[in-house]
Amino acid sequence: MAIWKNKTRHNIELIETEGEKIERKKLRLTKFLKREMIFTAISVLCVTILILGGSYAIFTNIEKASNYNVLVSGDLQIAYDDTSSGLGNIINLNGAYPESDTDGLKREPYKFKITNTGNQVVEYRIKMIDDLSMIEEDGCEEKLLSKNVIKYSINGGSPSLLSSSVDGSVEGGSLGAGESVIYTVHMWIDENATNEVLGKHYHGKIVVEGLQGEEKNLYRLVAKNAVLDNIQSEFVSSTTGINFGEVSSDTNGKGVYTFASTKDDKFPVHYYRGAVTDNNVKFANFCWKIVRTTETGGIKLIYNGTPDENGYCTNTTGEVTQIGTSAFNETYNAKEYVGYMVNNTSDSTIKGVIDNWYQTNMTDYTEKLDDAVFCNDRSSRVDESDGSTYFGAYDRAYTTYSPSLGCVNDADKFTVGETKGNGLLTYPVALLTSEEIMLAGGLGNTANSSYYLYTNQNWWALSPSYFGGSFASVLGVSSDGDLIYNDLYYLNGVRPALVLKPGTGITSGDGSQNSPFVVE
Repeated sequence: MAIWKNKTRHNIELIETEGEKIERKKLRLTKFLKREMIFTAISVLCVTILILGGSYAIFTNIEKASNYNVLVSGDLQIAYDDTSSGLGNIINLNGAYPESDTDGLKREPYKFKITNTGNQVVEYRIKMIDDLSMIEEDGCEEKLLSKNVIKYSINGGSPSLLSSSVDGSVEGGSLGAGESVIYTVHMWIDENATNEVLGKHYHGKIVVEGLQGEEKNLYRLVAKNAVLDNIQSEFVSSTTGINFGEVSSDTNGKGVYTFASTKDDKFPVHYYRGAVTDNNVKFANFCWKIVRTTETGGIKLIYNGTPDENGYCTNTTGEVTQIGTSAFNETYNAKEYVGYMVNNTSDSTIKGVIDNWYQTNMTDYTEKLDDAVFCNDRSSRVDESDGSTYFGAYDRAYTTYSPSLGCVNDADKFTVGETKGNGLLTYPVALLTSEEIMLAGGLGNTANSSYYLYTNQNWWALSPSYFGGSFASVLGVSSDGDLIYNDLYYLNGVRPALVLKPGTGITSGDGSQNSPFVVE
């Protein structure tokens, strides 16, 4: 029981038990949440909506727009119907406050029906993703409700946190020609949510994506097998996920992984790691290895030779995995020469080699390629003891073991156009970064012959390493498979890297050496 003790007219102290304090805070939070109506009312600036294509249900009693929308992919049509057969109940989270799973499942569900109106069997995936257009339009970036406190259930199944879904995927299946399936969706705020939900809003939409016949989206084929890299999984024994301070192995990564910091992005980055054999691609009459997906849904590839007489991509080691050898730069006595372009004005030696190869072999395929960023990260620090310059990639490869997919300086973002980067590339092609090699399983000064980038050859990366006053160096992979830094004049292998456009499909293949993905 709380006791009021009157000290003076202006000094009143409340003495209460710890349990009473907790109950009082809970009561205050519940009243506040009911009053503030977190999941927006009409009078609130940030309108929270759940969209199905052009059809949507608002988390208030506002009427919906058009009844259904049809997505078309080749001969496939998926029709969304949220009105017939008693469907279309609105998810009403007005005044919602944290509640138990039992109570959340008692809410009126939102129902919708998917119909395959085409003439082929279709695989589909249901996703719950952020509606970025609404977030930007209403300026609610700083008031977004964390997906860590939003729960959902599909068709009465086990409740899950929205944050637990990779790429927003929550359900999937297949439909034969003319078949339909009805889904019910419950959503509520987790009962363990605390003050972090106050005054917050969420904008989201339901999207159904289809894969049909031989026209398959390569990004989705990679993504469907991806596992978060910061958790324990089949080939990751640590409960904290992959340790980039160690090489890849059967206990430290083998397969496809999602770069954890990107899992809530529109296009999470997925990468291959370790001794994988299912990332082979045949494109432009050459063989390639998929390294990772990009932030826009593209596919980054590294050159891996030419198909054999059977059309297979069986190259694993040797000079056949590269287009030739080259110095990175024939001049090496200043730190500027670690640039893919020296001072962003003149081509490096290796850029000239790659551009000549591309001009001879690849110009007919440019329309298939994305103008992605190739990061020649020249951010650096100076060691005051001897004046040596260490570039950012050196520290990440040898000290912090923390691969990054960002690029510190805009001047180091090599692109063809000027929208995403510096606009200095002649063609959309360059080299892998040391970060991408670390994701794949490489490590500074540690041999590894059991990952897919090992070729028993020395070959160049794009990442500057070190300048000691007389010699500049750039990182690369050694014949032992480890990340090493080489003086610029060394003759190492050249393995071009490029990025297939978002939405690229395949006509056949499963990614194996004898059945590589064939780009349509």
